[in-house]
Amino acid sequence: MAVRLRPEEARIDLTRLAANFRAIEAHAGRPLMPVVKADAYGHGAARVARLFEALGAPLLCVAFVEEGVSLRRAGVAAPIVVMAGVGPEEAGEAADHGLTPVVATPRTLEGALEVGRLRTEPLRVHLKVDTGMSRLGLTPAEARSAARRVADAGLVVDGVLTHLSSADESPGVASAQVDVFDGLLADLERQGQRPQWVHVANSAGLLHSRPSQTLIRPGLLLYGLSPRPLAPPVKVRPVMTLVGRIEVIHDLPKGTPVSYGGRWIAPRPSRIATVAVGYADGVPRTAAMTASGQMNVGGGRVPVRGTVCMDFTMVDVTDRSDVREGDEAVVFGDDPTAWEVADWAGTNAWQILTSVGLRVPRVYTEEGRVVAVESRY
Repeated sequence: MAVRLRPEEARIDLTRLAANFRAIEAHAGRPLMPVVKADAYGHGAARVARLFEALGAPLLCVAFVEEGVSLRRAGVAAPIVVMAGVGPEEAGEAADHGLTPVVATPRTLEGALEVGRLRTEPLRVHLKVDTGMSRLGLTPAEARSAARRVADAGLVVDGVLTHLSSADESPGVASAQVDVFDGLLADLERQGQRPQWVHVANSAGLLHSRPSQTLIRPGLLLYGLSPRPLAPPVKVRPVMTLVGRIEVIHDLPKGTPVSYGGRWIAPRPSRIATVAVGYADGVPRTAAMTASGQMNVGGGRVPVRGTVCMDFTMVDVTDRSDVREGDEAVVFGDDPTAWEVADWAGTNAWQILTSVGLRVPRVYTEEGRVVAVESRY
């Protein structure tokens, strides 16, 4: 177990994570392919992936080859799908580590075909269809052609997918995308191809799940936050709690400026606490956060004061005589939530979770007991 020296930590509740997985799986009524890209949304990809594997996830998905390779080196044996596509220069590395590439562009198709021809075991791929995201993906016509070429080359179309652009905002747009996708599935069926894994639904996409979809690929919902404004009726709880410690409390006279630029000036005699957690650790540094942000100290909210620094954030505890140096301050978790912090900062919960810095130790708990501490330092 790593030695903890930092006065801050990200607490990862593995019991909640497992409960969230089971709740989503029960609601969906089909297998889950958990999204563990971006270090499992900041929660620690290796440990999180091993938990999902133990819970029976048939596949996991990452964005890039190096993420999949890292999981293999950490002992993860489950099939891993590389969602962002695998270029020709990466296809060999992906195949060597048993990763399943997503064919999302003509270029990635050629790379997969090239590597597939050189391997004794058939290379499995997933085809991605662009149904309206306009980011990555083959057109339906390109996907039909790619499926034929993959089969003719002795590769296996193990899955087919699309990505919904507005699942959490517009049911009409999402439904239209699924209609296009279902049309492509029918075309593949007429070609005699029926991939094992058909996946469309991310966390919000559970609202648009259809019988043709054999797999769900949740991300944010697994980590205990519902997409907004539209979300499936699944009860989940936040998995990560980011905390810092109050290093010092200053009693400041009226008119004293606080932090860089002096953008907040005490309007009255004030008691200002310096918390050892800053924007290098996951506290957003925005004007909106300075104006509206809060932390939770001792079960009550206190406002952020002054510009958030790289290593520290100041909060106003003038009205809290119970607060002492050494007390913990919660940046996000149950109260406030990552969504609330996102609202104050003018962003979304995904960015808040993935912004927690690498120098913040991850403290893993099960049933309230610390089971591991992981630090990059």
